[in-house]
Amino acid sequence: MLYLETCQGNVIAMNSRESESLNFGPGGLLEGRRALISGIGPGMGRDIAIAFARQGALLAIGGRTATKLNSLAGEIGEFAQRPVEVVVDISRPQSCIQGIEKVERELGGLDIVVNNAFDPGNFALIEDGDLEEVRRTFDVNFFGTLNMTRACIPLLKASSCARVVMINTMSTTRIEPRFGAYSASKAALASVTKTLARELGGYGIRVNGVHPGFIWGEANEMYFEHLAKKSGISAQEQYLKVASENCLGYIPHSREIVGAVLFFASDLSVAVTGQALGVNAGQVFQAP
Repeated sequence: MLYLETCQGNVIAMNSRESESLNFGPGGLLEGRRALISGIGPGMGRDIAIAFARQGALLAIGGRTATKLNSLAGEIGEFAQRPVEVVVDISRPQSCIQGIEKVERELGGLDIVVNNAFDPGNFALIEDGDLEEVRRTFDVNFFGTLNMTRACIPLLKASSCARVVMINTMSTTRIEPRFGAYSASKAALASVTKTLARELGGYGIRVNGVHPGFIWGEANEMYFEHLAKKSGISAQEQYLKVASENCLGYIPHSREIVGAVLFFASDLSVAVTGQALGVNAGQVFQAP
């Protein structure tokens, strides 16, 4: 049993191998392939970008905050080609089109799109929540992802190894109160992932979804500490309570989700499309 000290000084039990040392091989799974990753921030987007760069991809990184993009580009530039920075709001179709035009100018084309940007929803009951807030969540998680994907399709059609990876969630099947906006928007995304796989398969474009569960990181750390305070228990007890719901007894870090994304982006999954892969330590089993 390992223990993680949080930034607030609380100690969390971690029954996990050290994810910092995860090794996806000597590199080259994505050698020379041009990849766009949206939703760049301190968690999953960053980890995907670093893993892709280490595997030889030529990157474009997208997000709304220029400073975050610049910081990550500098970090990756220390060991690989510096990524193209694309400031983009995926809820606006024209912003996506302009962003992809920059990708084409800088990289000459596109082979891989990872749709990682998301909105967490309003955490309200459907009965009395503001439906305009629900629409805003759909504008990012569903329509925004479609905006970005549609803008990329012409470049993907010209690629001989085109991949689209949707970062989804176990919340499409594990339904909880107050997560209705998030779950519904992501369930719609799961459905359209299959539609896109059917519609784009003739062009050789593979479209798949990665469905993580709880992801250990700063956001969930603060959320668990909030729940612990409400329940009158320690943060460690709250962590163990949630971790005990899955098969492996711990909550994966975002670095441990990256391998599934790399699988779908690479030739390892050449015969796979239209699929949803649960990456949640066995908390939810995907339907056969």
